Amino acid sequence: MPHPQQMPPPFQPYPQQFAPPPAPPRRTGPTVTTSQVLAVAGGAVTLLGVVFLLVLAAQQGWLTPRLRVGGGALLGAALIGVAMWVHRRPTGKVGAYAVAATGFAALHLTVVAATALYAYLPKLAGLGLGLLVAGAGLALADRWRAQGPAIGVVVGCAACAPLITGQPDALLVGFLLVLQVAAAPVQLRHGWRGLALAAGIPCVLAALVADVWALTFPADGGTTAVAVLVVSLLGVVAAVVTAGFGRVDQVTAIGLLVAAPAPALLAAPLVERTNAGLIAAAVAVVLAAVWVVGRYVLRERLTRAFVAAAGGAAAVAAVQATMIFIDPSAWATALLCEALLLTLGAFSLRSGGVLVGALAFGAFGSVIALFHEVPVLALLDVAEPRGIVGVLVGLMIAAVALLVPLTAVRLEVLSRDSTGLWVLPGIVLLYGTAGATMALVQLFRDDRTGFLTAHILITLSWVVAAIALLLRGIRRTHLRVAGMVLMSVSLAKLFLFDLATLDGFARVAAFLCAGLVLLAAGVRYARLVSAQG
Repeated sequence: MPHPQQMPPPFQPYPQQFAPPPAPPRRTGPTVTTSQVLAVAGGAVTLLGVVFLLVLAAQQGWLTPRLRVGGGALLGAALIGVAMWVHRRPTGKVGAYAVAATGFAALHLTVVAATALYAYLPKLAGLGLGLLVAGAGLALADRWRAQGPAIGVVVGCAACAPLITGQPDALLVGFLLVLQVAAAPVQLRHGWRGLALAAGIPCVLAALVADVWALTFPADGGTTAVAVLVVSLLGVVAAVVTAGFGRVDQVTAIGLLVAAPAPALLAAPLVERTNAGLIAAAVAVVLAAVWVVGRYVLRERLTRAFVAAAGGAAAVAAVQATMIFIDPSAWATALLCEALLLTLGAFSLRSGGVLVGALAFGAFGSVIALFHEVPVLALLDVAEPRGIVGVLVGLMIAAVALLVPLTAVRLEVLSRDSTGLWVLPGIVLLYGTAGATMALVQLFRDDRTGFLTAHILITLSWVVAAIALLLRGIRRTHLRVAGMVLMSVSLAKLFLFDLATLDGFARVAAFLCAGLVLLAAGVRYARLVSAQG
């Protein structure tokens, strides 16, 4: 039987051992070429030359102001024309980007000089013209679909404008804000991260420096405060728009959102107390509105991290507004009231973020109360009576310590059986009730008798609460454990503090009352256990 014929092997032009080496892998990441370095350096040097023309020439008396401004404008227009001509060539993209950015930046700096140095333009007209110039440069970058010239226009203007204005005043902040506004449409179209940072960071930094400058040289603090408030509010809006519609990574958007309110919040010392509180309140309202919109309207566009950052920033602004509007003697009361309201809001909205805000407000208010309304020394020795305010603050501390964990359990943030997580709230609850009891008794007797009576009532109340938990915990392990812990704390207080501090009849009353209550509770507890068995 004939064997089937085998096919010949495919033709190989080179033997395997003489095959040419594989080509090296192509680099796909961005690289910085010599032409780019030269283009950036040339643009920077040219812009410094424009600054020297506008500022140094004025200081030395060279040329007339009109020639300086006109020369800067002609140079900027000429550079833009050259960039348009160079861009037509396939190999002229890099050079065209740098020349165009330099030209538009030169025109913008000329407008800044005509407004700030020579007063040829009113401030509003100068800001409007600066917006048109920056917008034209960014529109050209949008037409070319290139981020380089867009960043070049913004960075060139932002870096050189302070050299012309000479001081970080409201006008400089306004010109930098104009750049951010002009960059917003292009940023929305392309989602360029570099442009978002280049437009947002200089504006915030200038506003912060303006705050410090106005504090050092308080010539026009009111105008500066208004300028930085506008910067902050527009910065928040820009961050929201960038995060929701600009296709920028959320880390950048969150950074812009958190940084935006800082100038307005730091501008409080520049104005009188009422206006400072209104500024902080306005920032808090805007950020809270962002939280609401992100949670209920734009939930598919804004991430949970961005919405949480807005809520956290709103809480910070609300704390500042509270501490500005309210007298220092009522800070703890106000913060604890806000903590209770936020807890109610968290329970109604089933929002863990709101509950975190309630926890922060409650912790801050409780710490302040430790030094004023319910100080530790008031529980250790006879101190000055705290009045009805001490009673209310102590009760609010106890309410926050109780309601925040219960709401966390309701929202399934905490587990009922997580005994260790209840230790700190339990301590705060005991302290709040003890402080309220001491303040209440001292309303009627502010001497040592009242002090001793208050401690008897504190010990008995803790024992009664422990017994209640034990009775409720026959079927619930976490309540039984809490009751045992509280009973141990009560007995420790009875033997370690009351025995050493109380004297005479007070000591006898404390031990007799506590003992009788424990005996009655033991009998009742035994009956209930037997019934359950």
